[in-house]
Amino acid sequence: MHVQTLDDGLFLPESPRWHDGSLWISDILQRTVYRYGADGRKNAVAVFDDDQSGLGWTASGELLAATMRHRKLVRVDDKGFSEVADLSSIEPVMLNDMAVAADGTAFITSFGFNPWSGEELRTVEIIRVRPGGAVDLIGGPICLPNGIALSPDERVLFVAECVAGRIVAIDDPLADVPATAREFGRIPVSETSDFGLAAPDGICLDSEGGVWAADPTGHQVVRLDREGAVSDVLPWAPDAQPLAVALGGDARTTLFITVSGNPDLFAPRIKPRGRIDYTEVTIPGI
Repeated sequence: MHVQTLDDGLFLPESPRWHDGSLWISDILQRTVYRYGADGRKNAVAVFDDDQSGLGWTASGELLAATMRHRKLVRVDDKGFSEVADLSSIEPVMLNDMAVAADGTAFITSFGFNPWSGEELRTVEIIRVRPGGAVDLIGGPICLPNGIALSPDERVLFVAECVAGRIVAIDDPLADVPATAREFGRIPVSETSDFGLAAPDGICLDSEGGVWAADPTGHQVVRLDREGAVSDVLPWAPDAQPLAVALGGDARTTLFITVSGNPDLFAPRIKPRGRIDYTEVTIPGI
């Protein structure tokens, strides 16, 4: 595996997306969404007044973002920011990642409890926000859902269940009553795991139905095939924590990996310790 670095001047890079021929990421601690063009240069697309994570786009191409502490889904356009839905009455702590369907329906993961204060684990459901702003909950129970991705036919929603060390799937997520979450596959525990477990974070899908998942506690990136079996394991150094992944590039075979040396949401914003790595894989993204 030959890994290169695209940018090492980030704080907490998350939620990479390949969209409109460019790589987009959220730098949570800088509260900024960046876009990397074909020449590798980054441009700040939007600067928020809150930590933001999940990214997506409306049916008309406007940027959507999930703000973490304010717990709102917001739209960004030429006029600035506008609120799509206030989710603070549903989620008590923080919003997390997001996937958006072609019609603009947003599926958002959330914490449900505060792991930093020692609160007991609590299962949640996936927050679904329709284009008009209607909100409901689907697909639970899931404990600490994190990365999320929608299959090309929008028939399956994949979610990283961080606490359980696995990827789950929710069938027919756009239906009025979607199925509950089922296990798709488990992430193997790395020998270098910090806690003796796997904790999948950001995920992406490829064209053969495989799921790539970043495992920060295990310092690895893992691919599960369409049957949920492990097909690839890419290790990172013990001082690096892969946070999320995206497939992009001209052939969609470039695997981008956001990495942090300190993924603490409460870390001082003094010295950047985050970066974007990339490597080539054989199966293209979707």
